[in-house]
Amino acid sequence: MEYKLWALLLLIADRGGLRKPRPGTRGFVLDAGAHDGATAMMLVNAMRHLRLHVLALEPLAVNAQAALRRAQSEPDLYVHRLGLGDVDGATGYYPAEYDARRSTMHLQIARWRNDDNAGNVSYPITTIDALFSEEWDRTLVLAHLDLEGHEAAALRGANATLWRDRPVLTVETFPASMNKWHREVMALLEALNYEVYTVEEKVGWPPDGRNHVGIPREDRHLRYILDSFFSFSLRRTPS
Repeated sequence: MEYKLWALLLLIADRGGLRKPRPGTRGFVLDAGAHDGATAMMLVNAMRHLRLHVLALEPLAVNAQAALRRAQSEPDLYVHRLGLGDVDGATGYYPAEYDARRSTMHLQIARWRNDDNAGNVSYPITTIDALFSEEWDRTLVLAHLDLEGHEAAALRGANATLWRDRPVLTVETFPASMNKWHREVMALLEALNYEVYTVEEKVGWPPDGRNHVGIPREDRHLRYILDSFFSFSLRRTPS
């Protein structure tokens, strides 16, 4: 559990930092790389007072099935077996033995493990722009992208949505061990005019993995919330 990240996101929500849905649309939180749906359920409960829905995406069949079971009794949670990329209608692959395992937060397809991305089981890939096109009457207010190296492709496939809705974003990168991919993600966020804050909290493996929270630079209220959070965190850091 990434405690600092979720504390920050809940603070943003409680302080009114998430954008209001566009008139005539429903507000959505996107949980991409949803694993077994536990995080998506947490988001549903945390955002209920804001009347937001959660759209959870997970490419692995065994994980998606577990997430769908969680969603059966939760009308505000929508689960789809999908991967994210920069081309709507593309197809991804993984080894069949993955679906013989028990669903878990640690069962995932990583871009940097070649064997993860080949096999005889396929899954559909879509884009954020396709999921949030005008026909769906959805506004993206928060996107949590835990895509094990596919974050840059997801951002490229979200250009129209991110400029229109200006949601809060979270992305996971590995600044040291996978610097090229890290720099690619940061460059895309810079081009979208997002300010990036790094949460100093280890995530996954390799150990340099970190979550980053991106906010639109023009949003002064959000910048105040994040500056306050990180200033307080620094004062509380033991020497």
